[in-house]
Amino acid sequence: MKQQSAKQFFSTQAGKLTLAIIAMVVCWTVLIVYLSNTSTGGTWFPTEVDMNRVRQDIKKDTNTLATEQANKAAYDALEDQYEDSLATYWNADRDGEPETELRNLVNDAATRAGANLQNLGSVRMSSINTELSYADLDFTVVDEYLKVINFIAEVEKCTPRLSWRRVEIRLEPTRARAVTGPAANRPGAAATTTTSTPAQTFRATGQVRVIKYSPTGGAAKAAATAAAKPATTTTTTTSKPAATSTTTPAVTRPAAQATAPAAAAPAGTPANPEPAANATSNKENGK
Repeated sequence: MKQQSAKQFFSTQAGKLTLAIIAMVVCWTVLIVYLSNTSTGGTWFPTEVDMNRVRQDIKKDTNTLATEQANKAAYDALEDQYEDSLATYWNADRDGEPETELRNLVNDAATRAGANLQNLGSVRMSSINTELSYADLDFTVVDEYLKVINFIAEVEKCTPRLSWRRVEIRLEPTRARAVTGPAANRPGAAATTTTSTPAQTFRATGQVRVIKYSPTGGAAKAAATAAAKPATTTTTTTSKPAATSTTTPAVTRPAAQATAPAAAAPAGTPANPEPAANATSNKENGK
């Protein structure tokens, strides 16, 4: 069997396949050698120093990941707390507008406690963000101490719950009623003055606050309320002339003037006895 030359061998299919395999191995060898030193300093065959550097990077990235996970957990907890707090806030769709309903709550609390609500201010609104806002209301209660405490207890029972901004309870000064006239000379006048001293009263002034939550439906409700306000205003304006024309009689002033001379008559009666007294004295002198 004749031996084939290299040229004849590479011209066959087996020679061409062998030549392709050799070229592929040479290419891979050149690429490995050429890319053994990368631009970032790494190598295809890392040393112990390279592996330590990679281990430090992995540890650093692990710590960063743990920190970010802790921050995310804290954020999720804060978000859950916020969602839970929304249920306790004043919901405009559920509880109505605090500008009117908050005053009704405090007024009803005073009624249940039997306390004298001397002053109830207007609700002041201050915005927190697009969904939340503060509603503050001032009040003044003047009554006995027990009723003041009952009023505070009734406010605590309100739903949604009202928070206290400030509360001050002070003793009201009491003035004993002085005994005047003939009764002042009687022996029991001092005792009467002591027993007529009124009971001690206290003045409680404070401010309550709620956080109003306005969900998406609250904006539509507020827009509908604002659109209905002009119609209500025009109705009350047109009714004012009729009320004015019927409640201003022109007869009251002459009646008041007519009674003035009648009231002046008794004032002049003490001056009449003087001429009679003078006439009597003249008759005596004539005698």
